[in-house]
Amino acid sequence: MQTTKKKKRPTIRDVAALAGVSVATVSRYLNGKTNKMTNATAAKIKEAIAKLQYIPNPAAREMSHNKSMIVVIVVANVADYFSTEIFKGASRKLEAAGYVPVLLDSGADQSHEKRILNSVNIHGFDGLLFQPLTSDTALIQSELTRHFPVVILDRELKRSPWPQVVTDNYQAARNATRHFIKEGFQHVVVLSSTIKQASTRQERYQGIADSADDVSVIEIDENHFDRDQVYQQLASLLDQQQKTMLFSLKERWLLEFLPRLMQDGLISQSNTRVTGFADTSLIKSICPYAQVISQNPAYMGERAAAVLLKMLKGDSQEIDDIVIKARFAGDESAEN
Repeated sequence: MQTTKKKKRPTIRDVAALAGVSVATVSRYLNGKTNKMTNATAAKIKEAIAKLQYIPNPAAREMSHNKSMIVVIVVANVADYFSTEIFKGASRKLEAAGYVPVLLDSGADQSHEKRILNSVNIHGFDGLLFQPLTSDTALIQSELTRHFPVVILDRELKRSPWPQVVTDNYQAARNATRHFIKEGFQHVVVLSSTIKQASTRQERYQGIADSADDVSVIEIDENHFDRDQVYQQLASLLDQQQKTMLFSLKERWLLEFLPRLMQDGLISQSNTRVTGFADTSLIKSICPYAQVISQNPAYMGERAAAVLLKMLKGDSQEIDDIVIKARFAGDESAEN
């Protein structure tokens, strides 16, 4: 049986030999550094590459540049639309700059996030966009031991060594609460994942607490919760004899419980105001009279990616944190 000999893949040395130049000259050409070579030399190299059908070895080029051209994006929970939109927005910006974005999901699990960061420490990523579960700066520093460009997303860390891109959570929650209190809705039922775990929730809750005197809180463990039990808690607090504001600090929980609350007649336009932080138009589809606080996670991802790209280019100047304003549906000034 006759075997077919596999054709040898052409190397950079083969290109140099055919073009009659040095390997270093071919390398400069491949890296776009043609300003110090003549047009004739560049043309010869281009012709040799085409004739040999030479394809550069990406791994070898990465080693020579000490770059992988890969950026890792670690999000809190892909079950949340917010996290996936962050990735989409960041990806558009990174891909346009020639980087490959890789998505890793903490799954709202602190121990899993730690394992992910350990992996990030030892792999050759050029940079990190990070939506951490915790707001504990010291804890993150102890787990993220690698020194490379990092941008924090959606968390405001105290004494953070990294630039941050965040929403004006406190002000947005405060404005919405005051708006409904003026309408006579004095009782606030706050629905949230564990508040102390993330700075976003702490700030949102504080904005509510600083504006209302009558606040009830239902906290939910994202990984371990009984839907019926949470629903019963909500049902007991949504007293139709009292004007009540249902304020969800996370869109997921309105999507989870609002349809059933409306079906059971526990939400009414006359005695209930439905609000919270939302990233889609789904809440309005479920409850047309809901007035939510809209965020733009894709834009947040884009802005964070722009900051990271600036750092990857070696810009060592101090970069200010970026605060992106949320838009409250009941705020007429937001239309301007």
